[in-house]
Amino acid sequence: MFRRSLFACCLAVIAACSVVFAYDRSEFLFLDEIEVGMTGVGRTIVAKDVIDEFAVEVLGIIDQPGVLSDFIVVRVSGDAIGRSGGIAHGMSGSPIYIGGKLIGALSRAASWSKEITPIGLVTPIEPMLAVIDTASGARLATAPNTPSVLHEVAVVQTSLPPEPTLVAALPDAIFAYPVSTPLIAVGLSGRSRDLLMEGIAAQQAPAGWIGEFLPVAIEPAFDGLSAQNLTLLPLAAYQPATLPIGTNTLEPGSSIGVALATGDLAIGALGTLTYRDGDSLVGFGHPFISNGESEFPMTTVSIIDTMKSFQASFKLGTLGDIIGTIFEDRTAAIGGRIGPLADTIELSLSVHDLDRDLTKTYEVGLIDEPHLLPELLLSTGFEAIDATLDRIGPGTVEVSYQILGDGMPTPLERTDVFLSSVDIAVYPPWQLAGIVSFLQYNAFTDPQISRIAASMSITEKIKGIQINHLETDSWIYAPGDTVRFRLELQTYQGAMQIEEGEIAIPENLYSEYIIVRAYGGPRYIEGGETPPSFEDLADMIDAVESLPSYDQLTVELFAIDPYSPYADALYGVTEVVYRFPGYAILGEWEVSALLTEAPTVSPETEEDTPTAPNW
Repeated sequence: MFRRSLFACCLAVIAACSVVFAYDRSEFLFLDEIEVGMTGVGRTIVAKDVIDEFAVEVLGIIDQPGVLSDFIVVRVSGDAIGRSGGIAHGMSGSPIYIGGKLIGALSRAASWSKEITPIGLVTPIEPMLAVIDTASGARLATAPNTPSVLHEVAVVQTSLPPEPTLVAALPDAIFAYPVSTPLIAVGLSGRSRDLLMEGIAAQQAPAGWIGEFLPVAIEPAFDGLSAQNLTLLPLAAYQPATLPIGTNTLEPGSSIGVALATGDLAIGALGTLTYRDGDSLVGFGHPFISNGESEFPMTTVSIIDTMKSFQASFKLGTLGDIIGTIFEDRTAAIGGRIGPLADTIELSLSVHDLDRDLTKTYEVGLIDEPHLLPELLLSTGFEAIDATLDRIGPGTVEVSYQILGDGMPTPLERTDVFLSSVDIAVYPPWQLAGIVSFLQYNAFTDPQISRIAASMSITEKIKGIQINHLETDSWIYAPGDTVRFRLELQTYQGAMQIEEGEIAIPENLYSEYIIVRAYGGPRYIEGGETPPSFEDLADMIDAVESLPSYDQLTVELFAIDPYSPYADALYGVTEVVYRFPGYAILGEWEVSALLTEAPTVSPETEEDTPTAPNW
């Protein structure tokens, strides 16, 4: 794979282009040329992929400290604005022209007590050009035309349109709220959409997932994309473009998309292209998620219509073909190039409903951004399971994972069995997202994950085995003795079964007493145990692969750590393992016994040996 080399090459090309990029000042009006009362037009798509124009009039300039905080205040009007119900989500990036010259991108709607008609804020073109023009020799005027500055007027940034009473109470404040970049989630429904946006607030982590047992804590954000100041369109639909959308037809005012997931389940955002120079372009007039240097797939977008809403109107559209890569996600704009394609992580999900003998598969391309990937894995995983099962409820799942990466010494492979009496869909996506985060946030090397595959077989049956009882053949032992044990196991609504086995006590073991414990799946590190340390990524992969799954029943011998100041500082000595494929082991049971320094059996006193009850 050439993931990083392609990215570096593209950046080099952009940098090279920036050096020779020479802006013809006649194409633009900069802040030092903007005057109150100037009129012009904006360009955007309202419906059916046709670019419409709307009228604009300059009301003044907001001059705040720093280049990135300046805005041009404009009044907007016309049929396109009327049909949209005002400035709608998705209009961000709409180019604004005065006398045929580009002044910037409509980026925010606003409310001002001194204006009844819709007004908006325009991000000046200067900082937007800087997104694609990084040449140190560029000289762009950024100082506003002083007579046009709205003195004594403050901008108050809000997330939603303010209450009219608040606007009226502060006549010297313009309340600006983003014409946000609305997210489109095609193929997601119900709680999958909630998980995408709200993360852990919509679904708590299940008890017993792998992150609780690994020595290095897994703490994926799981905050949801709403934490990135993104909003999800209330409607999502798939509809082919009204007109063919090719790269040659993209022009200022056209819609463009930023993809987070593509394929059978698509997630992305739409906005408007502001300026194009050859294959380089900028849009939105504000950041997407303020990611800085990025590698997001750039797509075409088909706008079906603009939906009026009392709170905030929005463009209803669908993501189209991938046509390039967004390399910059900055305060003033997003910027990228048509042509180079971003590398994505291939996600393959297969869900088999054993009860109905139904299988569905999903092939999805995900962006390689560690802080966004957990939400994408959760939402796509839940959707794959819910859509296949067509129910939410109890069951048992057997799931196999495989994760490959160009920076990984070996693929990571693991199989798990989970049981839930409430919601079986919770476990596989959460486990997968946790493992991926564990790899991506390792301290050694970038795993450069290229493919993630998960295959799930699910039944509504509760396939569980409860540990009912454990007993040993004595209550006192000596080093070198063999502990004989007996387990009573109860299959859920099935027959009870007995397992018998032996554990040898090491001859050099020193401890006041021992504990024999039976449990299913992984266990927590005891107080007398030192967490294993990792020397490289290979050690971390091995730790994940070797952690027991819940179809494993372990009978383990524990002893007291003689060097610990704590009397209950246990550590594992040796173990016996049983496997029950397709079943989850529930509960645990333990018994303790004294450990003497002398043998418990001698030829002369054999009759004094404690015996197992009822064996």
